[in-house]
This record gives sequence, C-alpha cells and structure tokens, in this order.
Amino acid sequence: MDGEYLQTARAFDAVAGGYDAAYGPEGNAVMGWLRQESVALLQETFPPGSRLLEIGCGTGEEALVLARGGRTVLATDVSPGMAARTLAKARAAGLADRVTALALPAGRLGALHPPLPFDGAYASFGGLNCEPDLAGLAGALVRLLRPGAAFVCSVMARCCPFEIGWFLVHGRPRAAFRRLRRGWRPAPVASPAGVRVTVPVRYLSVKDVATAFAPAFALDRALSLPLLLPPPYLDDLFRERRALFSRLEGVERRLRERWPWRLFGDHVALVLRKV
Repeated sequence: MDGEYLQTARAFDAVAGGYDAAYGPEGNAVMGWLRQESVALLQETFPPGSRLLEIGCGTGEEALVLARGGRTVLATDVSPGMAARTLAKARAAGLADRVTALALPAGRLGALHPPLPFDGAYASFGGLNCEPDLAGLAGALVRLLRPGAAFVCSVMARCCPFEIGWFLVHGRPRAAFRRLRRGWRPAPVASPAGVRVTVPVRYLSVKDVATAFAPAFALDRALSLPLLLPPPYLDDLFRERRALFSRLEGVERRLRERWPWRLFGDHVALVLRKV
C-alpha cells in the first residue's frame, strides 16, 4: 500500500475489532442518530435494485442496511481490517450475495474494472477528509458511474457552530476555531479497549468538495448533519439532554437544507450528480 495511506490503514486496523462498540448505536447515541439520517438520505437517493460503490465502508453498517433493502454494494476501505469486518458481517447476515468488500484506498479506485457502471456511489462520515487524492477519486468515479448517477458524501465541515460555542463557553478558543485552519492535522480515533490512535484529516467546506469534483459532477443538494445537535465526541451531553435535543430535531430538519445553515455542522452531506 502507498505510504500516504499506510498510517490511516494501520490506525483503523487497530480499532476495527472494537469500532462497533465505540461508534455503533449502542456505543454512541449521536453516531446512531447520524447513521439513521445518513441511511435515510442514501435510501432516498438510491432506489432498490441499485448497484452501489461504497467508499470508506468502516464495518459495513450502511452497506448491510442498503443490501437488506434490495441494493447490491461493493464496499471499499483503506483498512483491510475494516473491509474484513464488513465481509464477515455480510456473511453472518446472509447478505454475501449483495455485499462484497475490498481493501482499497479511495484515490486508487481507478484500479477497479467492473463489468457494468455503478448506479451510484457514497462515502459517509469523513472518509473524504482522510483522502489525499480527491482528484484521483473524481477521475475514477467519472469512469465507474453511469451518466446522471449520484455520488453522496458526508464530510467533516470547516465550520461547526455547536463546537465553536461549546469550546468558547469552556474557555478554549483555539479548539473552538480549529477547523478553520487549513491543512492536515491529527484526529483521534478511539476504541472501547482504550486503544488511542490518530489519523491525518483536513476539514472540508461544501465549496472545497464541489470544486474538487467539478466539472464532471454538479452539486445537487447540501444539508447540515447535524446543525443543532452536538458532535459524537459530546455523546454524554447528548444522552443527558436527550429530551432537549429531541425537541430541536424538528428545527434541525427545517433548517438544514436552507442557506446558509446547509454549509455548517459537524458534518455536511452533499449529493453530487455526474454531468
């Protein structure tokens, strides 16, 4: 594997065994909410019968849900450990005919030669923030997707109002505005076994992503994910104030596709359409 991907692959390999316990619905309630919203967007975008390419599959949670709904998924991840977990879960669920998994970095998807173009592709929860070669990915998707196909991605945004407010209230201005600083920085990934590793990430705006995939892809939709709810690392706060945040969910859904709110959040989800 290329050296630029090795650190990320090793980090996620190290936590693959405990990832579901740390970030699954039982381990992290915010992440469970985010996954539910992400899956709903994918189901809305890709009808049953679609042949899909997943980029950064993690342990395969979204691939399994989509497969149960009648879609087929080729799931890829830079981490061999994550790809192996996805494949094992698909077999255990009786979905091996609908979900296959490969260890392959996003920027090297040009190595794929499917017999038919995919009906769509998706990359959820910051996979693109770890990818150093967005141009290579865009070029590969041009070849791999049929005309008019959608590419759905959610990226860690450059401006998260909740995070800014939280850290300012707690006297940490540098942390409050950390995402606004350009360039790569280490981000921690935790597992319940206490393993702490970091991966290099860069925060991305809607404009950053749209520009990276233009002119072959045009921006169709953008929505905050989430805007008013806390990021996953504040899961304890989310659980303690669940009634409050439940009341905010309706406001969240009314605002998240409106300008300028759709540009902000812990993550921002984009639907790009191949021209």
